[in-house]
Amino acid sequence: MPTMRRYSMISLALGAGATLVVLALVFAGAFDPVAEWLGGIYRSYGWGGSGEWVRYRWIELPLLTLVALAVSFGIVESTRVVQKVLVAGLSITVVALLSPALALYGILWEPVALLSATILAAGGAFLFSRTGMGRRKRLLEEALGTRVSATVFSNLLEDPVDPGFVGATREVTTVVCRWFPPDESSAAQNPAEALKMASLFLRSVSSFMLARGAYLNETGSERVLASFGMLRNDEDHAERACRAALDLRGRLRGLSREYESRWYVPLRWGIGIGTGTMMVGLVGGPERFSFNGLGGEMDFADRLALANRRLASDILLGPGSYRVVREKFALRPLEMLYDPAKRSVVEIYQLLSTLESLSEDEKAGKDWFWQGVIRLRERDFEGALDCFSRAKTVGVEDAPLDLLTGQAQEGIAVPESRPGRIIRNFADETQIRPISRL
Repeated sequence: MPTMRRYSMISLALGAGATLVVLALVFAGAFDPVAEWLGGIYRSYGWGGSGEWVRYRWIELPLLTLVALAVSFGIVESTRVVQKVLVAGLSITVVALLSPALALYGILWEPVALLSATILAAGGAFLFSRTGMGRRKRLLEEALGTRVSATVFSNLLEDPVDPGFVGATREVTTVVCRWFPPDESSAAQNPAEALKMASLFLRSVSSFMLARGAYLNETGSERVLASFGMLRNDEDHAERACRAALDLRGRLRGLSREYESRWYVPLRWGIGIGTGTMMVGLVGGPERFSFNGLGGEMDFADRLALANRRLASDILLGPGSYRVVREKFALRPLEMLYDPAKRSVVEIYQLLSTLESLSEDEKAGKDWFWQGVIRLRERDFEGALDCFSRAKTVGVEDAPLDLLTGQAQEGIAVPESRPGRIIRNFADETQIRPISRL
């Protein structure tokens, strides 16, 4: 149904079906005796005067069709039972009172045909509301609420495939954007101003992620957690997440200028991206539930978002995301981490930009950065310094590069201590950091 919404088509079908049934009875003359009988009843009460009744048959049939369509649409689109009953009750009441009201002015209106079409359309709409498709809108409203954009909500409503309410396993990419409150400032010391800063950050990030089609898992006091690929099977969820993070970087840089003009402090933030397998579905009790997920890389993405503060970076992603997007985005390694839960060593990467947007000088700088990181892990500090100096772009600030350059300079200037040697031996002569220290 590319041109009309599924619910609109169903409403049209139900209303049209009720109309056709009643019209067949009208043209067969089934309601003519009713009109004559009502005319006599109204005359007995002195309604309509002594003249002949006036009938507007050319209005009765179009109005019958319009009312049937409107009633079916109103009931199908309503999500609450109370709303459906209210639509049906008010429609039947208005239709029933129309005939005696017009009889006062000498107009004979046969109400049974219109009332029958209204009842048939309402009954069909109520039956549809009992089906799985009919209940989907209510489930989506209660489970998703304002966690998705209006466009995503409409697409889920129209999708013939169930979004996975009863449970599904999907590959999901989670994006966590954290705000780092200022440590010492007049604005931070004022609770009202600090709350305004947090609200502006959360509002800006949330609205941006919704516009990019993400599902908002959580919006807290200092972070926004959103997921791509959670609501439906999506092969490019990781790519969409990375592109959203890059665009969000530009949005937050602009927001930082507003922070500086209003509160005289820069906006500090960090984004973490993690990709993994997640079990999704409805979670909660019968009266209060939400669409949520178990597993995945939510916690790891949150740790990566926090790690940006220590590494002076802005967007970090884990190995799961790296394997999926490395052919489309410019990435560079920063640290290796030991995860005791998985008993494995993982590497985290900084997301720079898309590959097609890199200039030749930026590609060369990225390659030199990789070489410098490798030499730094091999404890070839002089070689690392040489590579890092070649990776530096004149006039461009690069805080992670400056941080690693400082580590290489420190390695040359300060001899290795015994505790440092023990840690190095434990890490197999690499710069592996326990993941708990993220």
